[in-house]
Amino acid sequence: MMSVRCFLQLSACLIAFLLVFGSVSVALAEPEGIESLTSKQSAVSENEVIAFFGDSITQAGARPGGYCKLIGEAFAKERPELGVELVYAGISGNKVPDLERRLERDLLSKKPTVVFIYIGINDVWHSTRGKGTPKFQFESGLRRLIKKISDAGAGVVLCTPSVIGEQKDGENSLDGMLDEYSAISRKVASETGVTLCDLRKSFVDHLKANNPDNLRSGILTRDGVHLNVDGNRFVAAKASEAIANALKKSETDAGSASSLFNGKDLTGWHVDVPHRDNHPDAKPTFIVRDGMLVSLGNPQGHLITDKQYENFRLEVEYRFAAKPGNCGVLVHASDPRALYKMFPKSIEVQMNHTHAGDFWCIVEDITVPDMVKRRGPKEKWGITEGKARRILNLTDGSEKPVGEWNRLDIECLGDQIKVWVNGDLVNHGTECTASKGQIALQAEGAEVEFRKLELNPISELSQ
Repeated sequence: MMSVRCFLQLSACLIAFLLVFGSVSVALAEPEGIESLTSKQSAVSENEVIAFFGDSITQAGARPGGYCKLIGEAFAKERPELGVELVYAGISGNKVPDLERRLERDLLSKKPTVVFIYIGINDVWHSTRGKGTPKFQFESGLRRLIKKISDAGAGVVLCTPSVIGEQKDGENSLDGMLDEYSAISRKVASETGVTLCDLRKSFVDHLKANNPDNLRSGILTRDGVHLNVDGNRFVAAKASEAIANALKKSETDAGSASSLFNGKDLTGWHVDVPHRDNHPDAKPTFIVRDGMLVSLGNPQGHLITDKQYENFRLEVEYRFAAKPGNCGVLVHASDPRALYKMFPKSIEVQMNHTHAGDFWCIVEDITVPDMVKRRGPKEKWGITEGKARRILNLTDGSEKPVGEWNRLDIECLGDQIKVWVNGDLVNHGTECTASKGQIALQAEGAEVEFRKLELNPISELSQ
């Protein structure tokens, strides 16, 4: 007969096994730190898309008990009303060049709003068999990843690589390289302005205090690299804090008045001109001239902000430089080339001479008073090709003569858009199907000069 002592020892071993391998669900308290992301005070917005991009540590993090999964479960429990979506994009063995190769397919196509990049272990570890990533390639690759993700309008959290062995700092064979690569990640984060999650420092500090026997593994990892139960909970907490900081930083950046044009170059914008797909040497459509941003009109397309914005007042000063023509400011822009393989999904505030202030619905919709009078028969309304997408403004004739400067003010708050031209209220729409997005300027055949593009946060509409 089994003794009570043996039974208790066997039971303890079984519970430990189940906790590690996830064969049963055991209720554990949420890791401290996750609440910084899931609390009512966090900067997480509705329909936030949080992506985890990395190697086998992140791949395993998407499994039950994994650090990504813990964060997802916390959202489902604490903030289900937000509809937060998590994207799991970890693949075993990946290094920085691998992330670059699959960036569009596995990440950008999911339209994340913030990306947690946990990479660097294999870039160092694989060097022992001649397949690591040289330091200069590691740094340049991180910079390209961050630029492309930022250009897509997402925030970024960059991690330092954690550990390859849990012995005292300096006693694991690759500690020196890990410190060098961590220093590179810190430098890149600092110089690009993204949020740093310094897992290397956090791991080293934790192990110094919690590994008195100087074990190679078993504290936060099961093999010196891959996370165990405690390690996943540890990283879930650190990741949550860093993601919360990144979202708060984006909110703070958006919460202060800023010029979208620096007067020198097109920093903060990217160009989408379909003609250039097959004619990369075509003349530029958007240039900077004499301190002004200029849309030359052709080849036609759009100049789009890298960042997304919501709840703002945009003050635009523009003029048609030589002869009257067409142009527009697009707000709440998202999917590129959604209409006629040219226009991004958005609401256009028309600048066409004598019609400034009309709304054009571009795969988004909006409601105004007197809809039939201003849009035409209801059965013809629509937001795609061939539909009645134009909504007339309240009054024409608010523009100044060609060559003189006009002021266009656009306020976007929640589902409302309000427009003034030279101080005249020309449009006010509600029930807009989008409430945030990028801002775009059009090139539609006429040369237009912009001398002011200033954005201010608002909490109420002007009267």
